[in-house]
Amino acid sequence: MAAKAGTETRKKTSSQRQKEEEKRERSEKLNAQKDSLQSRLAAVEALRSGFEMPLLEGREVEHTQYGPGTVISQQSAVITVRYGETVKKQKLPYVVSGGFLLLRDDQLETQMVHMEELDRQKDSLEKEIHYIESLLSDLERA
Repeated sequence: MAAKAGTETRKKTSSQRQKEEEKRERSEKLNAQKDSLQSRLAAVEALRSGFEMPLLEGREVEHTQYGPGTVISQQSAVITVRYGETVKKQKLPYVVSGGFLLLRDDQLETQMVHMEELDRQKDSLEKEIHYIESLLSDLERA
């Protein structure tokens, strides 16, 4: 019986080593994915930093629902627009890239579309990185 108990112990140890090796390989793979995503995120952030939010105060615009209006103030990416008697706050670049607000300047509208796309890519990459970090955290606890 002692020989049988010793064999079971070695098998268990071998099984544990195999699980640890699988855990290590999984961890390495996840860390490599995380590094790749972080590199892509840095590239997107570098591209996005090349775009400054244009100053639109005083500019005539047209909204698909509210009609023509004038930008009366701007706080970073939030503009306040007067449409007749109505005043609305709207978020750049989303309102332009979504096709809700026309700036009557093709170059500026194209810039806003690029900014919004880079913002979406950034958000997506950050979510993927966070997910991988949670997987790594779960793996460490296991």
